Amino acid sequence: MAIQPRIAPLPSNAPPFAYKFCRQMRARKDVRKKPSVRQTQSIPQLLSARYFRKGELTLEDFLEAAVFTTYPPDQDIAREIAEDILLGRSMKRKERHQPQDGLASAVKVEKDALASVMEQIRREQELRKIIKRDKVEVGYEYLKDLRQRSDRTLYDAVRDYLADGDVVLRGIASDDDIREVASNELESRHGGLTSQDIQNSQVLHSLDALCQSPNAAERLAAKSLRGDEDVMNEFENLSRRDPATAARALRLMEELDTLDSEEQWQMDKILQDNLHDLSEAADYARHLGRTPINLDDLIKDAPHRYRLDDAAALGKKIAAHAGRDFTEDLLQQYDEQYDQAGAGHVDMQQLAGVHSSDQSWSNLIDKETRRMLEDAKTRSSPSDFLKSKLGQSAQLKERLTERTTPLKWREMQQALANGAVEHVATKTDLRQTVKTCSRFGRIPSEKTVRDAGKRLGMTESEILEVLNPSFKVIKSLIEQDVRDFERLHNLLSTANLMQSQLRELADLAAQRENQSALGAIAHVDFGAAAGLRRSVTYDYGGKVQRQWEATDKKRVDMTIGGLLGGPATNVIKIWFGYRDKLPPELKERLRDIAKRLLIDLGMRFARATMGSSMLGGLQENSTVRPFRIGDDIDLINLEETIDSLLVQGRTNFSILEESDFLVTETYMGHRAFYWALDKSGSMNAPEKLGMLAISVMAGLYGVQKDDFGVVLFDHETHIVKEIAHRNVSVEKVAADLLDARAGGGTGGADSIRLALRNFEDTKAKEKVFIFSTDMYLSDQAECERLAERMKPLNIRMIILVPKNSYDRQAAEKLAGKSHGVVLDIESIEELPAKLLRLTNY
Repeated sequence: MAIQPRIAPLPSNAPPFAYKFCRQMRARKDVRKKPSVRQTQSIPQLLSARYFRKGELTLEDFLEAAVFTTYPPDQDIAREIAEDILLGRSMKRKERHQPQDGLASAVKVEKDALASVMEQIRREQELRKIIKRDKVEVGYEYLKDLRQRSDRTLYDAVRDYLADGDVVLRGIASDDDIREVASNELESRHGGLTSQDIQNSQVLHSLDALCQSPNAAERLAAKSLRGDEDVMNEFENLSRRDPATAARALRLMEELDTLDSEEQWQMDKILQDNLHDLSEAADYARHLGRTPINLDDLIKDAPHRYRLDDAAALGKKIAAHAGRDFTEDLLQQYDEQYDQAGAGHVDMQQLAGVHSSDQSWSNLIDKETRRMLEDAKTRSSPSDFLKSKLGQSAQLKERLTERTTPLKWREMQQALANGAVEHVATKTDLRQTVKTCSRFGRIPSEKTVRDAGKRLGMTESEILEVLNPSFKVIKSLIEQDVRDFERLHNLLSTANLMQSQLRELADLAAQRENQSALGAIAHVDFGAAAGLRRSVTYDYGGKVQRQWEATDKKRVDMTIGGLLGGPATNVIKIWFGYRDKLPPELKERLRDIAKRLLIDLGMRFARATMGSSMLGGLQENSTVRPFRIGDDIDLINLEETIDSLLVQGRTNFSILEESDFLVTETYMGHRAFYWALDKSGSMNAPEKLGMLAISVMAGLYGVQKDDFGVVLFDHETHIVKEIAHRNVSVEKVAADLLDARAGGGTGGADSIRLALRNFEDTKAKEKVFIFSTDMYLSDQAECERLAERMKPLNIRMIILVPKNSYDRQAAEKLAGKSHGVVLDIESIEELPAKLLRLTNY
């Protein structure tokens, strides 16, 4: 049950309260300055003033009157006595005694102080309940009166800042109080006021305060509402200094209807005369919803001031508020002024972003194409420069949406492809350039290729190879006993021949004992090159048994030998693609080759990215730092430490601090990697399995041997190497990776649990978990739950996925749970560099 007040908050109770308060204050021996008769008079006077101002008194008013009229050092005692009087509690208090000597006295004083604090808290809580109820009743009565008035101007103005509940809970009891509170709320919105806010300030009697606002637009609009005479001059100065703010001020004044037509026209003219560029015109349109008269002049000036995409963005802002698109006008100006100013503000990327079917856009494409061709002549390698531009244009082409623009874009690409061919310096360069351009979707013209071939002294047959890498051309080269592996491989990889044609070419190469030709064919179709034939036998039950056989051992030897002349990554993919089709002896030979190449690939990719460290992990760099408590003592570099001390002029080493010792630190410190590889049925492709194997080997050579773990998973898990198992050889890891078979469902949760457990066995400062999968997981929810534990344990998760075949949504969701990243890989060749770059090696 709530405590009821002893004294009701009425004006007639003010003198008795003052008398009783002063009497009890004088009775307290710990009061420094005793109350006088003057204070007995001051308390009723203060309460009377509040009553006439608010129309009502509250218990809080009584409490504040007693406290505020008391000598400041005694105000805590005054609050305590006033609360007791108002709540009607007993006034028997234990006076403060002088502290006695000894421990018991100190303990007693401490307990008394704690009890005093607790008592004060309880008194304030009880009083707050009474005061709050009292204020609510006052606020409710006032709100009821305010809403019943015939003139609702004040109520409507206040409603924009205070809800009815706010009026009640705050205990607002008069018009002056509600105006003060609402004005404070209005002032807190300075910088974002509307015309209605400014209109309300007049009702709330705060218009004069708003005329002193730090925001120039709102200050000017308030002065206009007040009727000040200097509004025009101030607006003119503001227009010269800040046209955007001036535009907002003009809009506010127009909405307030404080200007006559002549004043409005004059201000608008002053503002427009001070617009000097498209950015200011965009601000004008945004605030006023119309375009300035001089917009055409500003558009003409745009090529001198803005990049094309920036100008187009500003044009769209103007169009959004003015209802007209200015893109074609801008393109026309950039076209007409290209030689004077536009060339520096236009490039291929901007033209792709601001594409249009307008003739001016087509003209800009032609001019930009000529500029790139001329620019190429100044480069050290013009052909490479134009090929890079062609590749860039192939990516930007996806942005084009107009029906006619892709045609013009293809014309530009054709010109770049032809230009790249015109600048080639060697026959090999010509072949590679044509191949690169074809990959980017533009084949150089026959005339350009022929002219370049004749300039380089190529025969007609060589030119035909470049123009049409067909079956007949390749067959002709093998018949001529051409043994250039790279030349033959380039032709075969672009010719898209049928299997029967490849077999015919392989038979011809075997007859002529052309090992290079067989190797080139093997990288496209290993079975055709090796002469594998499928034999059919029957078991005792009459069941058909189909097996692959190699009938010509010499041909197989030449194929294996020629295979090594090509990319090692292809050999790994060949292994995964043909391992189930090979006879046992040939399968074992190819497996040994693939294992050696896999190890070499891992070492080469790691060296290319991190340096030439051998197995054993990261190279130490020259970075040193002071020793910190917790560092391994073996990391202390005595040579660097002594050198540092001598440089400081210190020769006596008998007294040294921890910070005097220097430790050598690797780039990111000691690391631990754990690799989980998805070998489920959805990963059953040579490219995917090859990507997994090579990436693991590159990672193995990128970290210390005893900080590396690998697990393979589908619906079950197969541990290749755990971090704690430090005696597992590289050959064993490579062999397990090559024997991995895709099949079964995709359950990754167990592999994540293994990773979490393995990271507990390492002292590495940085832990990286690489989850290699296509993200078609059957236990996605469980994987997400486990992934949430990665971040708190400082484990970085990298989700490695094949770019063109993975569940993007599932990958992003899992990465979000672990605070990790998704790394998509398009080809095996780009994997190691991307991965090691991402892990900051």
